[in-house]
Amino acid sequence: MRRFLDLLIAFKEYVALTIFVSASLSMIAVSHTTDVMPLRAYTTGMVGAIQSLYAWIPNPITLSRENKELEAKSIQLAAEVGRLRRAEAENSELRRMLGIGPRKDWKLKAAEVVGKTTTFQRNMLTIDMGSKDGVVDGMAVVTDGGLVGRVYATSQNFSLVQMLFNTDFRVAAKVARTRVEGIIAWDGGPVLVMRNVPKALDVQLGDLVISSEYSSFFPADVPIGTIDSMAAEPNSLFRRVYVNPSVNLYRVEHVYVIMKDEALERERLALEAKAQEDALKQPKR
Repeated sequence: MRRFLDLLIAFKEYVALTIFVSASLSMIAVSHTTDVMPLRAYTTGMVGAIQSLYAWIPNPITLSRENKELEAKSIQLAAEVGRLRRAEAENSELRRMLGIGPRKDWKLKAAEVVGKTTTFQRNMLTIDMGSKDGVVDGMAVVTDGGLVGRVYATSQNFSLVQMLFNTDFRVAAKVARTRVEGIIAWDGGPVLVMRNVPKALDVQLGDLVISSEYSSFFPADVPIGTIDSMAAEPNSLFRRVYVNPSVNLYRVEHVYVIMKDEALERERLALEAKAQEDALKQPKR
């Protein structure tokens, strides 16, 4: 406080001049006498010219507020663009999916992958559809490229999907060109394995492998992959056929659940038949 007073005393002439000039300008601004009207008009014009001259100088406070508003709008627009691109991709995939095979009675429901485990022996996907959407255990899950897996478990809003890259997964398959049949499984390697393929039958590299009509869970003719290589099993009439999946299981983001329950009915009939067979085998009391 003492220093401030010392400054006022040291520059008292300038302080007094500033006060008197400010008071004079204020009186001119509020006065309505004819004598000061020309002076007030001149002063107003001069002040306006000075303000317009320095109007290009940015106001930091205004710029900060505008930058925040623009940033918020940019985030909103980016999210909207992301939603539009995702919708476009889903529509494109669905259009391709409609031509995936001869089965035109498939009822498809689009789902988004919200969780994924691809580092274990039993790899799973989590999708954002559950029992409230009509999804039940055993339904096939596909993309426009081909088979992904099957629904393993459901909750009200989500479902676990057992992928092809799962050591517990099995699917009856056949070579599309020659109808040679086998069983598709996964042994933890980079590709699938088609087992029980006789050495004498016609199987070639690049052949398309599709699901068989003998599958309990999957409709027939769903693409699974293409034959990558083959190896003879020692002391056996069969050979191992290695199949490269049609779908990149590590990058899948959108899938479709086939809501057809024909395979489930077949599975239930097979279980009932097995139960009856087991009952007949039991000794009579």
